[in-house]
Amino acid sequence: MNLPNLNLKSLGTFLCLLIGILPLFAHEESHDDRPSFRALKVDDPFAVDGILDEPFWQEADIATGFIDRRTQQLASQQTKVRVAYGPEALYVGVEAFDDNMAELHASEQREDRYPRGDDFVQIHIEPSHIHRTKYGFFSNPLGTRVDGVEGFTGNSWTFGWSAEWELAAKILDDRWVFEMRIPYGAINYNREDDLTWGFNVSRSNPSRDEFSWWSFNPTDSFRPHNFGHATEFHLADTRFERNLELSPYVSSRADLSGDGDTNFEAGLDASFRLSPSMIAALTLNPDFGQVEADADTVELLDTERFLPERRPFFSEGSELLRMPHRLYYTRRFTDIQAGGKLSGEYKDFNVAFLNIYGDTVHGSTREGNSSVFRAVQNVGTKSSLGYYLNNSEFKDGHSRVISSDGFFFLNEDFRLGYQATLADDEIEGASNSIIKDSTDYLGHVSLSWEKYPWEMHATYTAISDEFDPNLGLIFRRNIFGPTFATSYGHDSDQAWYKSLDVRFNTQHYQNEDGARVLEDYELSSRVVFHNDLGLNAGHSIDFHAPYDNHRTRAGITFDSTDFSKLTEVAWAGGEFRGTDYNELILGKRYQPSPRFPIRWEYVARFEDLPNGMEQTIWLNRIVADYFFTDDMWIKSSLQHQNNDVHNISLIYAWKIKPKLQWYLVFNSVSDPFETEDSVFSKLVYTFGRR
Repeated sequence: MNLPNLNLKSLGTFLCLLIGILPLFAHEESHDDRPSFRALKVDDPFAVDGILDEPFWQEADIATGFIDRRTQQLASQQTKVRVAYGPEALYVGVEAFDDNMAELHASEQREDRYPRGDDFVQIHIEPSHIHRTKYGFFSNPLGTRVDGVEGFTGNSWTFGWSAEWELAAKILDDRWVFEMRIPYGAINYNREDDLTWGFNVSRSNPSRDEFSWWSFNPTDSFRPHNFGHATEFHLADTRFERNLELSPYVSSRADLSGDGDTNFEAGLDASFRLSPSMIAALTLNPDFGQVEADADTVELLDTERFLPERRPFFSEGSELLRMPHRLYYTRRFTDIQAGGKLSGEYKDFNVAFLNIYGDTVHGSTREGNSSVFRAVQNVGTKSSLGYYLNNSEFKDGHSRVISSDGFFFLNEDFRLGYQATLADDEIEGASNSIIKDSTDYLGHVSLSWEKYPWEMHATYTAISDEFDPNLGLIFRRNIFGPTFATSYGHDSDQAWYKSLDVRFNTQHYQNEDGARVLEDYELSSRVVFHNDLGLNAGHSIDFHAPYDNHRTRAGITFDSTDFSKLTEVAWAGGEFRGTDYNELILGKRYQPSPRFPIRWEYVARFEDLPNGMEQTIWLNRIVADYFFTDDMWIKSSLQHQNNDVHNISLIYAWKIKPKLQWYLVFNSVSDPFETEDSVFSKLVYTFGRR
């Protein structure tokens, strides 16, 4: 079947109608059945020491009655949560009871890393109470701080966001306890009286295989529209401070190979609040070197590989820039001379604006100025409309993008989404010759149904042949067609399994000429038994023109739900681009001491090439941390491949004082052609406090 020819005029007409009609589908529902409690206003002094000995804690309401996700009954180990607030900050006090403290899991000591495998409690807060975005603040029994934010799409959680707040925890005989002090300057909030915040608490208790929620929803307790409420916030007289923060740095990098040059750099990062709900940031000559090495892979891919962002400048407001198709990929920015950013909330909008001058890399390096504007508008009680503009002016041309997207709840279970984008790109070559000058489009619409334990998602995507904006990461172009995915995921304490997951997905794409270019089918399953033994298997049949690919995979895991001990053994085999292969996958977590977690991974692929030759490709990776003290640690990443390719990174970090940090890094990167060894040292001092 040939697809109808699409043109920009008909696409534009369709988009105008879509944007005009979709808000009518936004569905509002009452959540009066959600639990709630009263936040207590206090003027008493508060010492963050992990001991709930302040008199006002005895007056505060208690949130309890946590429900276990697997049994959907009251958790066997209950949690008590109290919330108070003063003129400058929010206070949270938590008691996590446990009648088997000897089995407490507590090892993660590195800030801003998900404490997987540990006991932990996460505080979810939504000060704007728009049922779409949230902040998350974690503590494990060691008092390790972790924070992050969630954006509008419902799946845009990021640990890249970070704020300054106080935390202290204590381990007692029958419980572990912590206190949090979260300054208002760390979050966007409204400076008004009689406010209600969205609020939820989740707790992980690995020794009991319990993951419990205060406000529980079997389909998705993580989403803010399923949160409970913290009421009676009277914040009109809170003390709003600009929280000006200046972080100058000096660094040096010594090349240990080649000419042995030593380079010195200096720069400045600054941030401050324009209002309680709006923050600005500036950067001059930022040090954007990747301190932590990107993970190597030996994946079988026929698209560009996505790499996560770790650079702090891009973290604030990053959750707003998530869209079904990625138009804004920060790893395009490389050598930046200066940049500015503004993000926050204004009336019914969440907004982010960036302006950056420097180099971007997308196939080739281009120098110039890029401006990005993003706004997300509240629609109804849960839905949203998004708008995106990008204008990049380079020395060799330009890249301009305009886009709209939406996320609409038709009812509690059905969601409708769309994205519609136009891009205008121009690239000049030598002697003013034009390499590219085109206007292209992307269209995407999705319908999702989720009701525990089932999920179903259907989409239709249309992307023209040359749609490839300079700041974007578009995995495939010249595709027109549908996808469908369904999954069944169930946890149980009474069935023969502890957890069972089965997934099926398929996608079918034609090009502009109606020729079949991609047709994929995949079925996978995973089961974990009550003895923590896990089995997984899957099979895929993938036609990626002109190749018929297929892959079969099977594996077994031991200690499947104990992340500190997990062991994985797996095999995979099939054909990719005419090459037959077999893979062996091994993985092991090991923790010889609480301060020394180790992760080992090994992948070997044995290939029979179309020309009759054979080759073996392998990757051996060891990642280990060691914490000398809470303020001094070393991280190592040793990655070695066949053909003498390696990537070695050793990072020593010392928080000399709360506002003074020193990093010493050794990197060794080798490929078949050359080896680059370097030592990097950086000293950062922060003036002011965010």
